[in-house]
Amino acid sequence: MEGFGKKVAYFRKTKGISIKKLAEGLCDESTIYRLEQGKQLPRLEIVNDICLKLEIPFKALFPFNEEVEELKKRCREFTYAEDFISLELVLEESKQILQELNSPYSKLEFGKFIGWHRAILLHKKENRIDEALSVLNSLVNLKKYGSELDTSIVNSIGLIYLAKKKYHEAIHIYEILYAKIINRPIIEDSTLLPRIGYNYSNSLFKIGNYEKALIVAKEVLSNIETHHLMYLLGETYHLIGVLSKKNGNLIDAEEAFNKALLVFILTANDTNANRTKEDLKNL
Repeated sequence: MEGFGKKVAYFRKTKGISIKKLAEGLCDESTIYRLEQGKQLPRLEIVNDICLKLEIPFKALFPFNEEVEELKKRCREFTYAEDFISLELVLEESKQILQELNSPYSKLEFGKFIGWHRAILLHKKENRIDEALSVLNSLVNLKKYGSELDTSIVNSIGLIYLAKKKYHEAIHIYEILYAKIINRPIIEDSTLLPRIGYNYSNSLFKIGNYEKALIVAKEVLSNIETHHLMYLLGETYHLIGVLSKKNGNLIDAEEAFNKALLVFILTANDTNANRTKEDLKNL
């Protein structure tokens, strides 16, 4: 705990911020003082707010655990590949590692990460959507959340609303998420903004708000190109093609579909390539 407090004090002084200024809007000055002296354990949301105010990544205050980071990486990869059997195995391994963690923050954060992926299994593998939604809601407070992990969990809640065809509920979530993430000074996970933006644009598309959906999709595309996020590029070009067609811009639609097709061919994504060819044929 003392090491954690010393890190907060170091980053605060490096930024030239007083204890009073750091505490402003977050907590009492005495809380920051006791935290830096190693005499108090703050709530996780206060730690996250401190990181945002100091403009440092959340993990900067915690010891790096290579094993935990590798398990998280494998969970993300298996989720993206929809390899749910492998994901289950990694989550079992993660549960064992969780018991061995000493840092209360690391333990809480990794436990929440595991719970999030168990909810993904309930949704995607077992089709127990309402149970998955219940688990996700137990992990985050929709009225007050801040960490990137919490943001990803809320993103999954929005995806469940989309799956249940509750489009207005999904839009409500994504409007809040997108506004928060696009104005965030530091984002550790460069895929977070385009994932949320894509889901926001897709939600708007579902209710027929094509004009706004297209604006968001183009913002997402700009972010994807900036961060070289190839795996989202084809999907975003395709969505822009669909939205341009809906808005009557057939030339823009054809250009976007052709770009999507090229990305899908280069990444050997045959299913989406065939879908895009069909869309081009129907222009």
